[in-house]
Amino acid sequence: MSMKRGLALVRRHYGWLIVLGLLPLLALLAAVAVAYAQGLRVQGLSWQNGLELAQWQRLHKGCVQALGGQLRVTGWRPLTISMRSLNLPKCETGTEELTPPPWTPPFDLTIDSLTVPGLPPVTAVVRQREQRWHIQAKYRHSAGTAVYDRLSGRWSAQGLIQPADIAPKLLGALTFSGQGIWQDKRLDGVFLAQGHQLGYAGQPQRADAAITASFAAKRWQLEAMLDAPVTLGHGWSLEARQGLRASGNLAGVESLRLGLLAAGPQGLARLTVDTEGGGVARGQGRLVLDGPSLSGTVPLRWNRQALELLPAAIRLPEGVRLSWPRPLLLPLATSGQSRLSAELQYQGLRLKTVDSQLSWQQALWDWQGRLELTGKAAGFDLTGVWRGRADAAGPAGDPASLTVKGPDLQMVLKVPVTGLQRADKSTRVEFNGRYGRIPVAGTLEAGYRQGRWEGAVEGRAQPPFYARGGGVQMAATWYGKEGRWLLGPDSRITLAEGLIGTTVIKPITMITSTPLEIGPQGAFGSLQVKADGAVVTRGALPALSGQLDLAGRQGRARLQVPAWKSELGLTAALARHGKSTGATGTVELTTPLSAAMSRSLGVTLQKGILTGRGQWQWQDRWQLKGDVTVSDLALDWGGILASGGKGTVHVELQPDGLALASVGPVTLGELALGTPLRDIRMTVQSDLSTWRLADVYAEVLGGQMRADTLQWPSAQYQAITVGRLDLTEVAALQNDPNPTVQLAGRVGGTLPVQLAKDSLALQGGLLRNEGPLSLKVLPSAGVSAMGQSNRAMQLTLDTLSSLNIHDFQARLDMAPDGWMDAAVTIKGQNPERNGLPVVLNYTHRENVLELLRSLRIADEISRKVLEREPENGPR
Repeated sequence: MSMKRGLALVRRHYGWLIVLGLLPLLALLAAVAVAYAQGLRVQGLSWQNGLELAQWQRLHKGCVQALGGQLRVTGWRPLTISMRSLNLPKCETGTEELTPPPWTPPFDLTIDSLTVPGLPPVTAVVRQREQRWHIQAKYRHSAGTAVYDRLSGRWSAQGLIQPADIAPKLLGALTFSGQGIWQDKRLDGVFLAQGHQLGYAGQPQRADAAITASFAAKRWQLEAMLDAPVTLGHGWSLEARQGLRASGNLAGVESLRLGLLAAGPQGLARLTVDTEGGGVARGQGRLVLDGPSLSGTVPLRWNRQALELLPAAIRLPEGVRLSWPRPLLLPLATSGQSRLSAELQYQGLRLKTVDSQLSWQQALWDWQGRLELTGKAAGFDLTGVWRGRADAAGPAGDPASLTVKGPDLQMVLKVPVTGLQRADKSTRVEFNGRYGRIPVAGTLEAGYRQGRWEGAVEGRAQPPFYARGGGVQMAATWYGKEGRWLLGPDSRITLAEGLIGTTVIKPITMITSTPLEIGPQGAFGSLQVKADGAVVTRGALPALSGQLDLAGRQGRARLQVPAWKSELGLTAALARHGKSTGATGTVELTTPLSAAMSRSLGVTLQKGILTGRGQWQWQDRWQLKGDVTVSDLALDWGGILASGGKGTVHVELQPDGLALASVGPVTLGELALGTPLRDIRMTVQSDLSTWRLADVYAEVLGGQMRADTLQWPSAQYQAITVGRLDLTEVAALQNDPNPTVQLAGRVGGTLPVQLAKDSLALQGGLLRNEGPLSLKVLPSAGVSAMGQSNRAMQLTLDTLSSLNIHDFQARLDMAPDGWMDAAVTIKGQNPERNGLPVVLNYTHRENVLELLRSLRIADEISRKVLEREPENGPR
């Protein structure tokens, strides 16, 4: 038998078995096709001891009518389904009639969380047997049951609602029951509700309520009564002076009558509504507000579908004023829409909307439009705008834009609104702008908790006076209290390392030690300051710490430099010049002088006291002006010791340099150059590159040295006048305990000096005698040896052995390397040689710098020996 004939035989005898085997698959494919056509979509289909769906939804005209999660089928006879969540979002379904549920096989359905717009999530259990539906729902302590028989169309419902489940302070209970017929697109029945001992925690009043609703043949009636005023909390109560009576059909309201009185600490609110006449589906009413915090009258009109609030303005608590220039329509029908134009005013702020749209369908509502904010708050000008939509789930749309302007502030905030539903949920706001001339940006977290706004802020800024680096970082908590805005304790502001001119400013940290109030008048509070110091061109400044106190647009800091035992005081105040904002202030400094400060000075400070006081300002550029006073100064300048210094110098520091000028003379007790200079006085001007000295005076070698002006450095030769130089002290420069030559008398003259940057030169110097002089060559072994070696030398020594000089001249020149050439002429008589006239011309060459250096070294050795003797004793 061929294969072809075999296949034909199988088809003829067993074809029906193949078709029967494919039927389940065909049925499954058909079910899937029907479900898809009905808008059913599924995700995460799996089988684990039963069919599981991670998520499913039903679409209707592009809208999600139902959204479920974690659906699981645990049984098939009856069909048993558990579902973790079922959400019934808002969908625009039009005015479709409510139809009974269709035929279904027996099933059990458990829903852990059923969410319907406008209601809290409830737990629901649905059971159906022989087309008889039994539904149970529970939320906290409230529960309800409904039964529906599809075959007879009869329905019934009953339950208990605890008001405390809605708001914890509400008291009492509400029971309900109902029954009727639901069949063939017709829903008839009666619904009764009873409120028992309704009230509010902390208030003694209690009231009972009764609600009756009936509906038949697409018509309805509603009656509601209160037997006594019911408390609402916060001192408010509601009284139904005339119970609610209303009737209508599915298209809207046909008759309406209501009289309510609400009373509270802020005042009274009276609402009356009535129908114009029988058979007329319209009426009028009035809302009257009266009291300490309430005022205004709102005329009302209603028709079959809407309650119309005619143009009015009302005053509400906290100074809020609400007005609308056009009638406002509120829904009295199950669906509809209206246009809104209104303005809300509060403490200088105006929030308005023009031609925004409000739509509703049953319990679902939706607003779409644009909000505009203008006005002042806490002294700042505010403007803002937001366009979007809002419903029971909260607002949605683009971030709101808010611009804040003040005397020194201009900031733009971007406020996200999507997902923002409750004030106690934090919102993250971005801001960007300028404070004065400083760019500022960052994020602000805000939420309303425990009766106040609070959150955190992270910001960054870049001060303009930094050439590089120096960025400001802020990490702070904040809160609002009674119209004030404050940064919380332990909030931190950090200034990163940066460069100002040629100075590296190391990081500076400020931490709030008290709440820091921020407002249009500035900042108020205290901060702890810690600065890591600075690095200058040739040295470093150590760390400092202290406290900064802010008072509005002013501040004061007291800082300490522990390494130097220095005290620094600063004040600052913001100042405006035209459209530009800057700052001014003062600075005070008191510090002992020590070797630790000497690294970048070129000298070693040994002791002294420095005090300074000045003013600083920053506008387009910064500058510092002030006076610095030094007393009891002692220092070492490369082996040259100075002591007894004092004086006051006026200093002006700007970005392009420093200038200083002495206030009165600057004095120095002693300058040990090898031969001491004492009682030094002068006035000084300098930009640190050139020093100009005037009225220079010093005592040297028993005489005086003077100069009208001197400049250092300078290539010019400048005259120094010396007078009354004591030759006895000149002779003492030999530093010989047994001198061979004795000199007496005084000389003076002019010394033209060149003060180069690293050298000193003398050209054309001339010294003359100022009165009679005397010279004696004393006997000694050295003198005798010189005389015996040469007869001419012996004659010269005899002639000079005692000489009274009436004419002395010394011409002096010194090269920058210190070598001095002296040409000396001496005229006089030897009294021991019968007044023998003597004229002596001689030249001398000596390295003065080496001489002075050797004298300083000898003096240093002597000083150290003397300093050691009291401890170790003489040797």
